[in-house]
Amino acid sequence: MLMKKLKIKIVLIGHGDRIVEMKTLKKYNSEHFVINEFEKISNLPPPQKNDGFLDVVYSKDEIAKILENVKFTGIRVGIMNYSFEDNFYMHRVGNNKMCISLSKIDSILTQADISIESFIIKSIYEAFVLYKIFGTLTDNRIYEFIHRDTRGCLFDLTGDKGDVIYNTETPIICEECKAKISRHSVPVGLIDSISKGLKRIHKPWIKTTEMFIKKYPLISIVLAFIFSTLVNLLSSFIWYSFITK
Repeated sequence: MLMKKLKIKIVLIGHGDRIVEMKTLKKYNSEHFVINEFEKISNLPPPQKNDGFLDVVYSKDEIAKILENVKFTGIRVGIMNYSFEDNFYMHRVGNNKMCISLSKIDSILTQADISIESFIIKSIYEAFVLYKIFGTLTDNRIYEFIHRDTRGCLFDLTGDKGDVIYNTETPIICEECKAKISRHSVPVGLIDSISKGLKRIHKPWIKTTEMFIKKYPLISIVLAFIFSTLVNLLSSFIWYSFITK
């Protein structure tokens, strides 16, 4: 299915580049969107909320104002390492603007050996689907897609931030959400192509191997023994073939 790719602009709010590997985002290739512009906003206004704690907390309206002067025709994705005052990790703050908070999310993902970049890309996929359906990120019908129970789906509410590991490690679009998408006017094959793209969001094979070894140490030892034995046999065969020529 050929379609024009939606342009994505990453806007770093504050110093998120200290924990986000920008090269990974730049290199990511999707048939649905292209991350082709980057901007950083370092000079931020002081947050209005001052509860005596040292952490920096912004409201949805404050972030919308910070992003309002960022010019772009596609979707503008703000990324910050500060918290939203309602403790959500993402808000849609305009027709084509959203902001992701990595506060506490980064440690949750790190503990589960899931990359922050995978989380950002998964969130962009969510925005892409909604934007493709409604032509905006602020349509109230968007809330029809969000479900409270955690299914590993793009549209999990994930009220508990710890649940983000379930729809970031192997994200899907659940059957109910597929049915809801199908009720709207979308390109033929969109759901299948997005599902295919989501399968590319996974842990690096090195991390997967490490987790397998930790979970199944005895099986890992047996497999390592079998592999090393086969390598030795193959090496001996090659050596024997070489000296007998």
